[in-house]
Amino acid sequence: MQITKHIPNALTLSNLFSGCLAIFILDTSVFPLEYAFLCIIYSLIADFFDGLTARWFHAQSPIGLQLDSLADMVSFGVFPGFLLFYTAESNHIFPYENFIIFSIILASAYRLAKFNIDTEQSYYFKGLATPANTILCIGMYYLAMEFPWFQQSWVLVIFSLISSYLLVSNLPLFSLKFKGVNAKKLTPHIALAVIAILLFIIMSNAALAPIILVYILLSIIFKNYFVS
Repeated sequence: MQITKHIPNALTLSNLFSGCLAIFILDTSVFPLEYAFLCIIYSLIADFFDGLTARWFHAQSPIGLQLDSLADMVSFGVFPGFLLFYTAESNHIFPYENFIIFSIILASAYRLAKFNIDTEQSYYFKGLATPANTILCIGMYYLAMEFPWFQQSWVLVIFSLISSYLLVSNLPLFSLKFKGVNAKKLTPHIALAVIAILLFIIMSNAALAPIILVYILLSIIFKNYFVS
């Protein structure tokens, strides 16, 4: 039995564990919330490398595909939904409206299922990928901490509905995994990297949400670069 064949699935399971840990920290507050974000950063890294190592070691398998989606559902579906749910201020007039924020979790499940059966998404995404949406939600959290107006329940409910739509839409977005990317197709990647650096210099962590919006805008502008 080759140990290398199990590396991709081990990375995927570590992504799942890290996502569970992030949700635990978010729910219990036993550690600062930044620790939960560190867990999600690890999940993002593991999610990037599990597919990469599967190709390197020729270890791609149906079970690996399913594990990847299940892990992503926790780290990039459940976590961002609960993050925004806990961020929203309680509304005493409509006390249950915050549950609409969980639409992000439902849309993430649908998006991951659609991804598994769509062969065209090997080279570009249809709709916002769950990892990118998680970055968007974390960015929204930082905006809410910077500008309390964003903590209002109705603002985060509307944001969650927009986020859910982006997840299940067929909007073509370029892949960030550089799979099957040539020099011409790197143009939007380079533009995104430059703009992201500038936004981080200006806005720090609050730049995360604007960066994802720029990513969506660049995908629309450079659609012909990655969609045949």
